[in-house]
Amino acid sequence: MGGRAGLALAVGMAGMLAHGASPPSIEDFASRARIEGASISPDGRYLAVIQTLDGRGLVTVDDRQGGKGRVMHPVLGEPDRFLLTWCHWATNTRLLCGLRAITSDRGYLFPVTRLVAVDADGKNMLVLMQNNREAQGQYQDAIINWHPGKPDTVLIEADEGLSDNEMVGDVHVYGNVGTHGAPAVFELNVVTGRLSMREHAREPIRHWVTDKRGKVRLGAGYSEGTVTFWAHLDGDSSWRRMAKFEVFSRENHFTPIAISAEDPDMAYAIGSSEGRDAIWLIDLKDKDDPKLLFSHPLVDVSHPILARDTRFIGARYDNGYPMMYYADGDIDAMMRGFQKLNPGQFASIVESSLDDKLFLIRSTSDIEASKFWLFDIETYHVSKIGAAYPDRDTATFASMRPISYAARDGTRIPAYLSTPPTAAGTRPPLIVMPHGGPIARDRWDYFFLRQFLVSRGYAVLQMNFRGSSGYGDDWFFAAHQDWGGLTYDDVVDGARWAVQQGITDRERVCIVGWSFGGYLALLGAQRNPELFHCSVDIAGVSDLPMLISEGRNWIAGTDYRKRQLGTDSEKLKRDSPRLHVADFKVPLLMLHGKNDYQVPFEQSETMDAALNRAGKPHRFVVVPDADHQFSGVKDRATLLKEIETFLGEHLPAAVPDAPGH
Repeated sequence: MGGRAGLALAVGMAGMLAHGASPPSIEDFASRARIEGASISPDGRYLAVIQTLDGRGLVTVDDRQGGKGRVMHPVLGEPDRFLLTWCHWATNTRLLCGLRAITSDRGYLFPVTRLVAVDADGKNMLVLMQNNREAQGQYQDAIINWHPGKPDTVLIEADEGLSDNEMVGDVHVYGNVGTHGAPAVFELNVVTGRLSMREHAREPIRHWVTDKRGKVRLGAGYSEGTVTFWAHLDGDSSWRRMAKFEVFSRENHFTPIAISAEDPDMAYAIGSSEGRDAIWLIDLKDKDDPKLLFSHPLVDVSHPILARDTRFIGARYDNGYPMMYYADGDIDAMMRGFQKLNPGQFASIVESSLDDKLFLIRSTSDIEASKFWLFDIETYHVSKIGAAYPDRDTATFASMRPISYAARDGTRIPAYLSTPPTAAGTRPPLIVMPHGGPIARDRWDYFFLRQFLVSRGYAVLQMNFRGSSGYGDDWFFAAHQDWGGLTYDDVVDGARWAVQQGITDRERVCIVGWSFGGYLALLGAQRNPELFHCSVDIAGVSDLPMLISEGRNWIAGTDYRKRQLGTDSEKLKRDSPRLHVADFKVPLLMLHGKNDYQVPFEQSETMDAALNRAGKPHRFVVVPDADHQFSGVKDRATLLKEIETFLGEHLPAAVPDAPGH
């Protein structure tokens, strides 16, 4: 297989473009990807691609049996206010696509999703679920089984429709959310839009799992700080509770993910192996001991990757670089061959045809965003579908180099360092860029803001401080409920390490953060003006007691946030930058979108007001239409222009030359 595949792949990889010296423009960095997603029909005949045309999403379809002169034809355009987020084939000829928007009701912002079906030839387009009395709610694209057995049918989670009594009683339900996030399971005919009930809503279940035949087997719920799992197995007359544990507890438990394709009484689950997340096969009837499928001794393993029929394919883990474990030897050999002919890229399987003869593959790197490929294992031929930014010159970009540094207590902190391609011996200014979350982590991957900064001459340091996910329970709980303590100390220690190593000069360090990273950027401006000589806060948190109070707008409520942040009122105040504006002494740029439902705009608005009252100079940029991610092209362009101008004034850098120029 390796030799034949290698020849075909080598031919397909020819024709690399030479690099130029000029960094991409702000408009280039702000633009949407040329290709944002792809899907192959179960029989392998049709390929659907989410493309971008004139800044708007467009779904096109290729009939792979159409001959050499065939062209991709459009079947679905992106409507106003909505973004296309995914497309997937429900049948050999019927395509479903999910759309997302942010809306408001009675002063509250929240996301909504919609579901659209269309034939492969662009005919018979139908908006499903919407305005249906049987099923409604905030999310209308949550499909949990694509092939439950009946023709033209999928299973979907949605809130049950309001009863006549509720309608007469004028029940206050924000965004027509129905049962307030406790979904039922419906059969949905993707051609007619007809719905029929499969499983009624059941408090506190928030998510259902079915077996490959479409039988609803598992339910997972959250209420008052407790996570509960329920099961309904063959022979059971009713649902029974499998497990119950407190959120943010260190209790040893399993989180079921999917029902095994081979045995409906077995489930794939995430569970601990020596303190780190691993993939297990568990007996739902609790007769046999759990079976460990894959673990890693140093890092957590991501959720299992499953085939269309829920067979376990493998799992991802990140130990500096992303890696894949494949349970199937043939698939492992195929992906290793693909990887060898795409050096510097990380490849993963998006999906496959039902007969496993055609694989849709996504590759990415720290320098290049997504590329999509089709791998035909019968002919051993790989064809390139397209790339996110096919015409971009990346000569002024830099790789993410996995490194580690010692924190003040001696703990090694994993991190990534990206340095611009400047002349040898120079010390570029440094951007310390802690990630959001904090229950998240930085990975070796493309991120537009990092490469934008590198292309403008800045080195970038990103650290997976304690409290990050991905490194086991001990790593996470070391900084639990300590946002402004150990987590922040790890960031400060990274900046000091970079100065000590001669990566940059002491007077040329700035902290830039987004979301939770924005919170850390505010702390940096407040607490360490001798180290951070400027600060950029993007949609960050400024007031922890306010953040807890804002939890009332979410299903999990304020209780969840108290469990995450703690209840020590003095510490919460001490770790809230808004309450210490007198300490701010360095240039500060704040940006926040008014359509941000994840970190409410009020977090920055009140911070701005406090700084103004204290007479502290700063710049606060309100972006009226921006969401938390600054997804819109014009919003992202505003973000980059403001950051470039701010850094040019307070931390100027030389634009790097490309190697050889």
